[in-house]
Amino acid sequence: MADGYGACLINKPELVQDMVKQVRNQVENPRFSVSIKIRIHDDLARTVDLCRKAEATGVSWITVHGRTVEERHQPVHYEAIKIIKENMSIPVIANGDIRSLKEAEKVCHITGTDGVMVARGLLANPAMFAGYEETPLKCIWDWVDLALELGTPYMCFHQHLMYMMEKITSRQEKRVFNALSSTSAVLDYLMDHYGM
Repeated sequence: MADGYGACLINKPELVQDMVKQVRNQVENPRFSVSIKIRIHDDLARTVDLCRKAEATGVSWITVHGRTVEERHQPVHYEAIKIIKENMSIPVIANGDIRSLKEAEKVCHITGTDGVMVARGLLANPAMFAGYEETPLKCIWDWVDLALELGTPYMCFHQHLMYMMEKITSRQEKRVFNALSSTSAVLDYLMDHYGM
């Protein structure tokens, strides 16, 4: 925010409009999708105005995270997303605290949006949209195989495993897993506790 980009752009609708216009002018293919992701403003009318300006400039769809810039862990304002959706003719995607397929369906129903964008929920359970309540072991092993094949840096490899294993590990297991400091130690741990 302090650097003048990201969520602070909610206060600069003309700049967002110009950015969308610049991208649109650089891409010859009219079917090329240009989207923005925003948070809501304290004054919802200002958020709707920003969305309308972006739409008028040629944005293809808008993702709305239903919190203000200052809000981090407060409840998501799904009613605000609904109001934004009702004022747009392009697709609107809801975002914020969606951690299961059931929650995704509920948010779509509440907001009337065209879809949802999920972040931490998918980090914790990449199989969420397949209907799994927690990450299946096969998914964890698929991540291990993919990460090793692609040479994923250890910190990223370990952090993604921490997210995926959150619901299936005890507090003590989390402490042990957090203390692991190498890929080989993680692989040994996984084989000992979750070998397939």
